[in-house]
Amino acid sequence: MSTLECRLINASIACYAIKDGKIDPDNPNLQALEPKPGTQPTVFVNGPEQINAGFVAETVDDWVVLALRGTLPPFQGNFWAWVEDWLQDFEAGPTDWNVNGKFFGRVETGFADAVHSVWDQVENAISKIDLETRQGILITGHSKGAAMTFLAASLLKTAYPHILVENCCFAAPLTCDETFRNNYNALGLRTFSVRYQNEYDLVPFLPWWPALAQLARAQRRDQKTASPLLTTESWPEAGDNIYQPVGILRYLGPDCVVEYGDRGERDAWDAIKYALEHFEFRKIVDAHSATGRYNSCVCRS
Repeated sequence: MSTLECRLINASIACYAIKDGKIDPDNPNLQALEPKPGTQPTVFVNGPEQINAGFVAETVDDWVVLALRGTLPPFQGNFWAWVEDWLQDFEAGPTDWNVNGKFFGRVETGFADAVHSVWDQVENAISKIDLETRQGILITGHSKGAAMTFLAASLLKTAYPHILVENCCFAAPLTCDETFRNNYNALGLRTFSVRYQNEYDLVPFLPWWPALAQLARAQRRDQKTASPLLTTESWPEAGDNIYQPVGILRYLGPDCVVEYGDRGERDAWDAIKYALEHFEFRKIVDAHSATGRYNSCVCRS
């Protein structure tokens, strides 16, 4: 049996195969999750053109898996257009996040809307499973789906306080403020929340102020002009840039070596800074792919 992390990156990839509210039960990434024989995943979709999607599945070793799909415009050769697509996701700014009717913190509005749009379907799918006879709930997702995992974990742990809730996500952008993070940790979720970040992946730095400044410098050098989305007038002052990382970092460094803590944070920043300064844009985009190094590094034996 593969590691849980390998099975969960495959579940995250399988989400991208959802089409017309369905997923092929023989999808190889879904099968790599090792679903319980005789069961089928419950697929959920909502939002414009069904952009918010995922599934709830049961595994052969009695986990319940909630997998949330990311959305990412395909890269078509224009790196700066790709960056702008991502930055536009943050233009709406933060919104209040409530859990069980109580203020929990502030989170990025687009991610909050995405979770709310599918949550009735998620709750319905999970309510049909006898959680007391399962090991717990594993939440996973890539990119936007990874951002959604933290919000989903806050809801599930509050709804099922005596059930183990774990979060293992990939390429998560910054999603929540310090108040959310503190409340998330108070639920005991930090110990069971891991976020994988690939070498050269830009998205986990968005919308962090130093990353925005580095992007603006790189664009001016590359194109001799700066997009309005990358000018300081378009973003709050550094001290007001509220988004904070959540969970425990596992940075996939050179040769797929996993780094933690301050070293991982420092080496991740040094790598993306180097890539931007040397215009290695293809490397940055490729680093964000779920089917690339996230899959190969996490699943290597």
